[in-house]
Amino acid sequence: MMLQYLGSIGPLIKIVGKMQMDFFNFLLLYVMLILMFSIVGNINFIYDLNEFDNFADSILTVVDASLGNFNTAIFLTIDDPLMQILGELFMIAIIVVFNILLMNLIIAILANTYNTFDSRSNGLYLSKILITRDELNYDKSYGAILSATPPINAV
Repeated sequence: MMLQYLGSIGPLIKIVGKMQMDFFNFLLLYVMLILMFSIVGNINFIYDLNEFDNFADSILTVVDASLGNFNTAIFLTIDDPLMQILGELFMIAIIVVFNILLMNLIIAILANTYNTFDSRSNGLYLSKILITRDELNYDKSYGAILSATPPINAV
């Protein structure tokens, strides 16, 4: 809380606060794509693979693949050669969408937000200082309590 009032790190904290909404939007997009790929995988491979046996397993398989822990050899156990190729293409689609498109998207969104607010960072910092100015001013009624505290502590 007190770090936001420092001149060197205060603007950075304000910029990171502005990035939270962009990160939430990215997280929402990530969850939507996870659910979409899980539904497609569950519909196509529910009877052929244990990894898509139920919806929870489908979600875990897609999340693992999106994070880089993928195995295209699981589709080789399917009897139908067309479904094997379809399964491998499905896994490649997951890898491409998540690892290339989404990771570049989050980097671009956060970099854009940082560039937008970097030039205004001093203004954001000064606005935070001005907001708290009224709280830090001497008050006729209650200022004596704050002024009297250090001498009372000495006694």
